[in-house]
Parts: sequence; C-alpha cells; structure tokens
Amino acid sequence: MDSAGTHVFRKSERLCSRKVLDDLFKGGHRSVSAYPIRAVFMRSEVAGVRVMMSVSKRHFKRAVMRNAVKRQLREAYRLQKELLLPLDGGLDIAFLWTCNEFMPTDLVFRKMQTLLLRIHESTCSNS
Repeated sequence: MDSAGTHVFRKSERLCSRKVLDDLFKGGHRSVSAYPIRAVFMRSEVAGVRVMMSVSKRHFKRAVMRNAVKRQLREAYRLQKELLLPLDGGLDIAFLWTCNEFMPTDLVFRKMQTLLLRIHESTCSNS
C-alpha cells in the first residue's frame, strides 16, 4: 500500500457498537492519560484497532468547539495510528477530552503520540 493509503480513517476503524462501548466503560479495561486526553482501552475479539473520540458537553457547551476538538483528535490519531499496527488481535480504544480549553494542534499531536506509545507498550507487555 502506498504512503497515502496508510493515513486513512475508515468506517471499519470506528467504534460504534453500544454493547462494546458498555463493556469498555463497565469493566475489563485499562486507562492511560496524557493531559488533556485520556484513553480507555481493552482487547477485543475483532481483528484490528477500533477507536472513538468523545468530547463532553460539560467541557464545551457549543457544538462547534466540541466538533473542532474531535477533528483535532481524529487527525492526530489518523496520522500516527501506525504506532499501534504491529498488534496481534484486536483493540478497542476510546479517547476522552478532559480539559475545558481548546489546545493547539501540535500539542494534541504530541499527546496522542504519547498515548499511542503507552497503549502499545501495555498491550505488548500483557500478551
């Protein structure tokens, strides 16, 4: 696959299932943080990595700002998801925004990189 094809965020990579989300937040999960992002993740039976981005209305009342932050998170993940690719099995991840302010894109990019490396280390050490 060419380099342009690796930086795509496909529908199959999105975590949409209510049942899976309930399992992810109910129990059997792990969590890592790099302010202002928190990642909750667990192993799954489905091959590949599936993710969701969440920005609470508590932090940003206006939908325009919530959507802008979600766009930042998606873009930071999309450009760095190769850090998780050498995994065996599947992984479900929820990225949660924990700050009340809008952050610069380069900071979000660095924090996402930190989180992805931590997730990769913890999933490889548990295998």
